[in-house]
Amino acid sequence: MNRKILTLLTAASFALFFGACGDDNSASSNGPEISCLDNEDCLDEDLSSADDEPSSSSSKKGDAKSSSSVKDSKDENKSSSSVKKDNDEGKSSSSETKDDKSSDSKSESSNSKGDSSSSETQESSSSEASESSSSEEVKPVEYANTTPNLADLEVSGDTLFAVFQRQNSDYSITHNGLLAMYKLSDGTLLDTIQLATKNPSAVKVAGGNVYVATAGAYGAGYSLPADNNRGIEKVDLSKKTSSLFIAGTKLGGGVNDFVVDAKNSKGYTLIYNAYGVTPKIVEINLSAGSVIKTIGESELKDPEGSLEFDATKGILYIGERFLDWDTFEMHNNVYAYDGTTLEYISDLDPELEEYRQPYSIKAINGVPYVFVSDYNTGALYVDYADSESEGTDFYQDSRLAAVNGELFLMERGDAATIAKINTADGSATWQSIASGKNPYDMVAASASTAWVAYYGSPVLELISTSNGSSVKLIDTKEFCAVKVAD
Repeated sequence: MNRKILTLLTAASFALFFGACGDDNSASSNGPEISCLDNEDCLDEDLSSADDEPSSSSSKKGDAKSSSSVKDSKDENKSSSSVKKDNDEGKSSSSETKDDKSSDSKSESSNSKGDSSSSETQESSSSEASESSSSEEVKPVEYANTTPNLADLEVSGDTLFAVFQRQNSDYSITHNGLLAMYKLSDGTLLDTIQLATKNPSAVKVAGGNVYVATAGAYGAGYSLPADNNRGIEKVDLSKKTSSLFIAGTKLGGGVNDFVVDAKNSKGYTLIYNAYGVTPKIVEINLSAGSVIKTIGESELKDPEGSLEFDATKGILYIGERFLDWDTFEMHNNVYAYDGTTLEYISDLDPELEEYRQPYSIKAINGVPYVFVSDYNTGALYVDYADSESEGTDFYQDSRLAAVNGELFLMERGDAATIAKINTADGSATWQSIASGKNPYDMVAASASTAWVAYYGSPVLELISTSNGSSVKLIDTKEFCAVKVAD
């Protein structure tokens, strides 16, 4: 057979072979769509787009972890690389075949013999390419941390939302944050969306929209500058993107805490900029994506003792925990803000110093519960308003959670525990050893179960709220930060 015809036949066979392989890897990796939130209208055109702010995750592929996370993306990359390698080998094999045939042309060959030779060459070449591809070593993923830093949970309808900070083990941040969506009932991963900025602190749903607050990567001296690298993001579930909605330039820095008044489409943010700069509480309009005002500029000196919005009363609680390290003057209390007035909830004489420093606040049925800490000791107050009431001692680094109208306390750190609280006296109804390090948040999964977020371990856990026993553990290691080549 003419050598040029034989070469063309071989090349055509390879094109068909690798085309078939490529089809296997072109299937969509997108998981089940999330269509509606909390009986709101389905999320589609009304959601944010890249036009809201210049920064958008839709233009960043790097470590997008989109749709069914990292795994699918890596598989596709490997597949693409494999096909490329195979094609290169195919070219080499075709060239070798041409040389062989040139050598064989010294002797006459019949058409049938040439066809047979072409078939054998194709078979051999395909086999060699297959063996080469299968023998290629797949390097294991190298993670930059042992935990993806699950920072906050939110529930809407039958969907559980979780945000991961994805810090490196030295607390530096090289990856954008990640939003993951799970089936509320059993924790099935539905989808993931890469955020537009780094270091998310909270995720909230209001008015059928998903918002994520981000502190952003640290600047010099662990500062959070007022720039476009942090702020409030708005997620477009239909497009699977997230865009910066209200930038740090407007807010004044990074967002370390975020709560919403869904009824009035408002948000309240704790803004931190740098050491020596007074943190502030900024009220925002979630519909317009604008800043309304800074709350209590003259009254609040260090409002980093927790934010809690009580929807039953329409009250924002702000934990003030100021201590002047030069004079040791203290300015502590829990403030209640009704949209107009800002006032103490403690009945302590204003001329006296309130020594109880708020650390975590949760409101249930109109009653605020306050955990206080001076970083050496901690106590829970079920009636913080009574300045003479006694608190119940717990580990100094603890957070409160409200689940199905009941109060829970999470003792953080390596020796972590979770306790259900008797709101009558602050005692623990039960207290169990946590399955991971540093439990960070809890939300209801059903009438008798709750999801627990662990910041210090790569795990999301479903527990029984009747006794704290573990129902299900979900491994979140795949969301850890990946080592970046030098």
